[in-house]
Formats: sequence, structure tokens, C-alpha cells
Amino acid sequence: MREPPGGADRAVSVTVGYVMTLAISTLLLSGLFVAGGSFVETQRERAAHGELTVVGERIAADLGTVDRVASSASSPDELTVDRSLTLPDRVSGSGYRIRVTENGTAGTIALESDATDAGVEVPFRTSEDVAVANATVDGGDLRIWWDPDAGSDGEVVVDDR
Repeated sequence: MREPPGGADRAVSVTVGYVMTLAISTLLLSGLFVAGGSFVETQRERAAHGELTVVGERIAADLGTVDRVASSASSPDELTVDRSLTLPDRVSGSGYRIRVTENGTAGTIALESDATDAGVEVPFRTSEDVAVANATVDGGDLRIWWDPDAGSDGEVVVDDR
């Protein structure tokens, strides 16, 4: 029996070409997914960082408000200040923690996201005669209030509602 012109390998070359096309397409798509995944994660961390900064600045502003009221009061023992602060429960789709730390008249509000590596520290200042209680709370609605019975002369307290 005679072989056709061009040999008997013609049917094999179509199959090999099809398999090669599938393999190359799979590799390209896999590369796009890997590159796109890291891009999305980076954007998520940036978004969380931005949101945490805004939340921290809002807390610092309300701490400053309660501080000014407490420092200007003639009798801090009889002072009643209760400031409710409505904050989001989540930033970039995950929960977060708030840590308030005071040292003298300076302090920091540290915010850390649960799912990403995003973390922010926002500084705040208080009057010399007003203390702020150190606290760690979960993100969400907060209450910032003056507790005349805490500390030696009372202090500003941050807790969740």
C-alpha cells in the first residue's frame, strides 16, 4: 500500500496543534489570574489603610472634644459628657480593632484590620489636667465619655456601646 503524498502524519499535527493551543492558553490565563490576584490584594490593603485613617481621625476629633469640655469645666467631679460615635463595623470587608494608648498629654489611636496587614496610628493630644484611659475595643460604634470616678481626677473613657 502506498502512502499518500505528504505522509500519514497530517492528522497528528492538527491534534498536537490543538493541544498546544490549549496548553498555552491555560498558562496565559493562569498568569493573568496570579498577577490580578496580587493586584486586588494590594488595592484592598490600600482601601483598608485609607478607611482606618478616616476612622482614627474621627475618634481623635471626638477625644479632643471631650477633652476640651473636661478641661474647661469648673468642677470635673460633677461633669457629664457622653459622646456616641457611629463607626463602620468593617473596613474593606473585614473587622478591625482600636487601641487607645495615652502617655501624658500625647497618645495614639492604633487601628488594625483583621484580614489585611493594614494598620494605622493616629496621634492625639490632651490637656495637661485630663487623662485618657487606655483601652482596646473592636471596631464599630463607640462611646467616649467622662468618668469622674476613674483615676485621681477622672478620665476620658473609650468603650464600645
